Amino acid sequence: MKTEQYIDDLIRREKQTAPNPFLSTRVMAEIEKPQRPEIKRIPVWQAFAVAAGIAAVAFLGISAGNSYIDNSSSETVININDSQIENLEYYNFDNYE
Repeated sequence: MKTEQYIDDLIRREKQTAPNPFLSTRVMAEIEKPQRPEIKRIPVWQAFAVAAGIAAVAFLGISAGNSYIDNSSSETVININDSQIENLEYYNFDNYE
């Protein structure tokens, strides 16, 4: 019984509390105030870490690309006559149907 009475008493006191007449004015003033976006400064070590990462990726990419190039002075050239492989002459005849 005491708990219900305590709750009722609390509700009654909350109802008797007078609202602040300037609350809405303060809230609206805060909403209408122009907001500047905050510019966050990046730490120097983080900028260097990103630059070093980009440089490492570029170096590794160039190294991987150069590993596939044969730098020897002797070059092998293969010349293949594929006229016998692809007999396109058959398709050039008018009576081939």
